[in-house]
Amino acid sequence: MDTTDKDLILLESMLGIPILAKGAHIGCCSSSIQFPSEYIHYEFYRNHIELHIEPKKSCYNRLCTYLKTNLPNNDIAKEEERNFCEFAYVLNRRIEGWSNVEELGHAIIELRNIVEPVLERYCEQIAEDFELAKVLGDFYENQEASLPFHINVIDELHANENAHSRILTQLLKYKEDGKHVILSSFLQQIPTFNIDAFDINESEVYFNRDNIDGLIEKNGEFAVIIENKIHWAIDQDKQLERYVSTEVERGIPSDNIWVIYLTRDGRKKVEDYSLTETTKNILGNRFVEMDYYHNILPWLKESILPNCRLREEWLVSAIKQYIDHLEGLFDIRNSRKDFVKRVQGRISKSIGCTNNMSRHEVYSRLNSYYNTLVKLQDVVGNWIESLIKPIMDHFQSTTLKVMNELCPDVEISLNNQIQNGYFQLLNNKWTNKVHFEWIPLNKENLLSGSEYIFVLHVEQNDIQNSFEEVLNDSNVASEAREIGLEIDSLDKCVAYKNVIKAIKPMSDMTDEEMTSFLHEAYKDVNAIIAFVSKNILDKESEI
Repeated sequence: MDTTDKDLILLESMLGIPILAKGAHIGCCSSSIQFPSEYIHYEFYRNHIELHIEPKKSCYNRLCTYLKTNLPNNDIAKEEERNFCEFAYVLNRRIEGWSNVEELGHAIIELRNIVEPVLERYCEQIAEDFELAKVLGDFYENQEASLPFHINVIDELHANENAHSRILTQLLKYKEDGKHVILSSFLQQIPTFNIDAFDINESEVYFNRDNIDGLIEKNGEFAVIIENKIHWAIDQDKQLERYVSTEVERGIPSDNIWVIYLTRDGRKKVEDYSLTETTKNILGNRFVEMDYYHNILPWLKESILPNCRLREEWLVSAIKQYIDHLEGLFDIRNSRKDFVKRVQGRISKSIGCTNNMSRHEVYSRLNSYYNTLVKLQDVVGNWIESLIKPIMDHFQSTTLKVMNELCPDVEISLNNQIQNGYFQLLNNKWTNKVHFEWIPLNKENLLSGSEYIFVLHVEQNDIQNSFEEVLNDSNVASEAREIGLEIDSLDKCVAYKNVIKAIKPMSDMTDEEMTSFLHEAYKDVNAIIAFVSKNILDKESEI
């Protein structure tokens, strides 16, 4: 039965809260509990009332866990499985619904009386945790402000996964008297790799070849794939399967392919949709988990730096800077030891640790507080996500609108990878190895950026060579330069770069400002597409 204004007024007067009605569904937010999003609501479903947290696999897992633990399951109400919900808590009593609005109101009140005291305790706990986190955060910042001045170039460049892969592969390329001494040392860390079985000195080391972060390869003999996740980049669908298949197609025996899954500290685990069953069967024990905290940092400090030749001052300097950067990432720099002890002491006092406690008791309290911090991180992370989505929606819709104006004959699709720090515009008539890209483009850039970089990215070696050949051809070089096409001196993958100063971050741009900003960013795209199609990619497809 459809609702009427009179029904809604009566129901709202009974509950004292606003109602959103859509057919048989209602959504209402409590006066005492401000639900953080529309995905948490009460719902009239068929002939009963439920609390829903949706969609499936939502970002409210910890709230769901709390509710599962603390809400009763009895003959009055219980948790039930829903294939479209992360969590559903159902009032068992069936009701006539909109045919009897008073009964519906009483049913909602009955469910609220069960649910909302538990939600209130959760909110109070989160509020207390935030207050403690704020006190400790203020103490941390005050103590950190008193530290001696320290600067690290890599810190200041805000190195992402690509930067770390670049640094690591560059170190692995180093040769001493024709020998791959650093690479040899690195490969000896792989338990299943028999270094005596191959001529390591004839190996090649690549960065971002075929989208592989790091690749060690001897043509036709062996390959070691390095997948870098130091900043928790998400796994992609069949990512490792694709990389292994690429090496097999290149002629590497499948028994001689290794994959190193390189994380920050070992906590991140590979997803099954990236390391598929097929790939697991191929690799067996040649899939190796390594991390920067337990493997790379000690290796650099204990094996590589002490054995560097003194005359290699730039190599020594680079390794020292990188070690210092990694120690800063884990907050274990020597210069901060006293500072860390003071912070640890304050945390210990705040959570009730004492000197006469056993290690187990101290661990229990620290672990409990750590779990609290993870919960707070989830709360703040969900909040940030709620800020990001409308920004990305605005950016994407305006991009499509502006591209349609500037390139009406080009079919463009978008690849949103801001979780990994970039965003791509794909010409559907081109190979995906050549595409326009915003890099870096991540949450921080969207919310606080003042400068944005838009490039033409060329990922495949043979296509890169074709670009270089054409852009150095005197017959077309001047035409290419007029539209900004040239190979970047520092990155062969970049054939065009437009650095756009922004009057404000994307997050704060009005529709008019975003449109104007993107017109400036995409001003050369149509001309570039025409030039590249005519002089490079069309010819590639003819070969």
